[in-house]
Amino acid sequence: MTFGPSTGHRSAVSMNGPGQWIPAPGVTMKTSATADLAPSETAALVQAVSRAPSVHNSQPWQLRVRGADVDLVERADVVLPWHDPEGRDRLLSCGAALANLQLAAQALSREITTSFPADADMVATVHTRPGDPPTLANLARYHAIGRRRSYRREFAPEPVRAADLAEILDAADDPAVHAVTPPHGEALAEMLGFATRVFRADTAYQRELDAWTAHTFGPRALGAVDGVPEAALGDAPLPAAGLVRRTTPVPDDVRLAERLAAETLVVLCTGDDTRRAHLAAGVALQRMWLEATVHGLAGSVLTQPLHLTGFREDLADRLGLPGLPQAIFRCGNPVSVAPPSPRLPLGDLLCHDVPGGLE
Repeated sequence: MTFGPSTGHRSAVSMNGPGQWIPAPGVTMKTSATADLAPSETAALVQAVSRAPSVHNSQPWQLRVRGADVDLVERADVVLPWHDPEGRDRLLSCGAALANLQLAAQALSREITTSFPADADMVATVHTRPGDPPTLANLARYHAIGRRRSYRREFAPEPVRAADLAEILDAADDPAVHAVTPPHGEALAEMLGFATRVFRADTAYQRELDAWTAHTFGPRALGAVDGVPEAALGDAPLPAAGLVRRTTPVPDDVRLAERLAAETLVVLCTGDDTRRAHLAAGVALQRMWLEATVHGLAGSVLTQPLHLTGFREDLADRLGLPGLPQAIFRCGNPVSVAPPSPRLPLGDLLCHDVPGGLE
């Protein structure tokens, strides 16, 4: 996701290629005849969660399997003090992981309910039991999990079809989250341009971003299991850049407004700023992103500017948004293939304090 360095995960290569574990359409995955999750089902859930987008591709989550219940646990040790000082993007990331977990459980013909424990590290518990096959819409989104990429490049000039955009907005499917196309492009351009200049000049922020860049080629290529792949960071200005680096061009506000007008942008807003709201925004964001992928579109997320003090409040006021903005989603028709992101070994995603983990 444009969205403390876990340097221990920088020494080994572990890449999951696109769709390696996603069953082909029409293939039925084996499910347990009992209420408890079978090892093969656990593996499918872990694999789905592993492909969720996250801030700087930090993958700040783990799963704990307890019979038929699956806990999503926030990894508080993943910290980004300059990009995400309050941990808001970390919770958005966990929300995206929760969306994948729910879809994977439904793809296993499991009926699900989700609860939100009060435990500080616990994000949610997905309770499952054998149920009906998934809906066609949910199955299509599940199959899109392995194809979704962060596309930090300019889109093709043809616009997103109105019918496709309507289905993407509907996919958010949460009354607590408002997904709106932002008006007043000039005001948005002015504010994003200001944020770009601030982050370009922030030396500490740039050091942190460099630490979370996965150098996958050239003399610094040591392999990675987390971080933003170097090949995914182009030289385009906002909004295509997604992440502002030292070399990111800064267009004038007029030119940036023209670029914004040529794109399809969706702002996800919530009525409050609680942990539950951040989590809900992450779930809605991932559902929309997967729906966009189903329609053959690419996407990326802007959250970086939203961490400037007072930026979200000012943006909500100037754009007349129905709440506080939590993320800006851009989508469009791709002109190239985005590279895959490195992923942690699947075994690292399971809490081992409960028997029954992956072998």
